[in-house]
Amino acid sequence: MRLQLAALLDRRAGDKLVWVEKAAQRPTRRSLLRKTWGCRIWLLLVLAAGMSAWSQPAPAQQRWAAIDPNSEGSSTVAWGPTEDEARQRAVEACKRVSKTCANGPASTQDMKEVFAVMCCTQPRVGCAASAAGNRRDALKNVQEMFAEAGYRECSVRHYMSAATGRKQ
Repeated sequence: MRLQLAALLDRRAGDKLVWVEKAAQRPTRRSLLRKTWGCRIWLLLVLAAGMSAWSQPAPAQQRWAAIDPNSEGSSTVAWGPTEDEARQRAVEACKRVSKTCANGPASTQDMKEVFAVMCCTQPRVGCAASAAGNRRDALKNVQEMFAEAGYRECSVRHYMSAATGRKQ
């Protein structure tokens, strides 16, 4: 054990320096381990809390996809923060590449869905699209739309991903 002298400013004694003896002990191995492991545990807890917050999915922004089909099959998928905006962008995108736009875009908020684009020739040329979780359901939806409207001689032009806009 060593003795150390420490100077303290004592305001009660008229701002005089007062010397105090204090015993300085060397830390034992046990106390060092306790401090080291305590720090490590706190560090791990902080890191774990940070990682769990980081790994949580960020609040997803609302995103809509829409397509306004045309008889040439050149329509593209357009996106927007609202359904109305996505549909408007799809109409504008179609009008930039074609004069045969349907002006009735299909839309979805689920980016995992697929658009089926179909055109019919009887009683007149008409195209439509529908979105669903898979090709079969999207095709079924668009076929039902045309059947209810009395269209015949229909064929699928293509399928497009709502997320990427790529033809499938």
